[in-house]
Amino acid sequence: MLFPKVLKENEYICLFLVKTDKRGNPALDEDGKEIKFHKYVKNFEQYQEYIRRYKHNFHVYNALATVKTDKYDELHRREANMRQQKVLFIDFDRKDYPDLKDAHDFTKMIKDKLPNLFLHAYYDSGHGYHYYVIIPPTCKVREISELSKEICALVGADTNACKVTQVARIPCTFNRKNPDEKGRFPLVKEIDHYQKHPYEVKHFHPCNVGYIKRRVDNAKKILECELESKPLQKWDYGGDGLDIKVYPCLCTEKILREGADQGERDTWLGRIISMLRFNGYTEDKVREICLDWNTKCRPPKNPNTVRKDVDFYLDKEDVYKLNGCWEKIDDPRVKEIVKRQCDKFHCMQAIQKKNISIGENIGVRMPQKLLTDGRLRNDRKVSLSGYEFLVMTILYKYIKPKSRIPFTVKELKMKMQYKNHGKWQLCMDIKTFKSTLEKLVEHHCIELIEPTPEQCKKKKVIYDDMRIKIKRGLKILDDEHNIDFYYTCE
Repeated sequence: MLFPKVLKENEYICLFLVKTDKRGNPALDEDGKEIKFHKYVKNFEQYQEYIRRYKHNFHVYNALATVKTDKYDELHRREANMRQQKVLFIDFDRKDYPDLKDAHDFTKMIKDKLPNLFLHAYYDSGHGYHYYVIIPPTCKVREISELSKEICALVGADTNACKVTQVARIPCTFNRKNPDEKGRFPLVKEIDHYQKHPYEVKHFHPCNVGYIKRRVDNAKKILECELESKPLQKWDYGGDGLDIKVYPCLCTEKILREGADQGERDTWLGRIISMLRFNGYTEDKVREICLDWNTKCRPPKNPNTVRKDVDFYLDKEDVYKLNGCWEKIDDPRVKEIVKRQCDKFHCMQAIQKKNISIGENIGVRMPQKLLTDGRLRNDRKVSLSGYEFLVMTILYKYIKPKSRIPFTVKELKMKMQYKNHGKWQLCMDIKTFKSTLEKLVEHHCIELIEPTPEQCKKKKVIYDDMRIKIKRGLKILDDEHNIDFYYTCE
């Protein structure tokens, strides 16, 4: 595969040998220099003989190109001596990609960038993988070296393994580096070869260098069009926590502002297009917004691909109805993707239909202490207002006795909403709501506890995140000394 069947009179195959000790460290001579040298062979028999002789104590390599004698009739592995090469070489080191498991993962790295590049053979080099692409024999070794370097840079392989004088490990020898616990060195072995497949053997031909160069140039142009991934910038859709902001479709609006992660981009693109078209945006404006949104995704897709995807959704606009709450989505994968972004407190589509009402026929239990004469009268400082009694009623209804689940200001606000002209809003203005909570703290009815950023899973804690706790003296601890209130819906 690497070399011509018949060598010219002054042409040789070059073997490079490096001696090691039993632990894989370089062996040194009496002068303290590494023991390494070259052997030059004219036929396969000599080639095999040297491999058998040295493979147990040496790293054994061969040069990718054949070598020729110089004007002094001497042989060297130098650029001037390199004669002919018939393969492109791609070398991956496993330690550079700890997350990749096997050769299939590395093959995918090549195919992702150069899907039409035929790989004639690939080998496990002991601590990495070597790929070979057969090309017509050429004496333009420098040109082939540069092309190999371009390919390696494109697919993420080792660009240092693209020298004109490059050597590669030989199958059936040992990679005498980093032995295992038993002192064994990994064997360099074949994983796949085109000659194992009858169809490839029958239709074998070397890959045209010009064709490969065109594929590489196209892949580089595509990469130039691709955008760099930006870190996620979270959208503070809750505002300052004093006013409840509600959006027509919060999850889609949130992703439009924040971008989507890989594996979810197509799902959200469809929902964004549906939302924008529902809101009356023109097709040109939809394309503009979607291209801008793509730059926020992690990673962004190629803009040309996004344009095609947008056009596809716009053409199928009557077929794909992608809006709606996650609860109505049948596809379990899409349902889970949308559900992760849901916040019912701020979404009109998902706004709680169970949102309060203490007008349910289950009533509220409150301790008698809250209804003493001092708290009911209006001529003493400790008396409670009607707003305060309303808040306490809601708290007693929804904070379960002995529960450790925190009840936040945000939840209280949602439980105190009513629908006015199709829009949910608080039953009191936000200033009154806040002053009411402050009065309840002053009257020793509740505590407002500020959580840590870790507890509320936010970097910035806002007023909505404050946790409400009923004071111990007013907690319902038993079935005695309480009053039950019942409500009817009329």
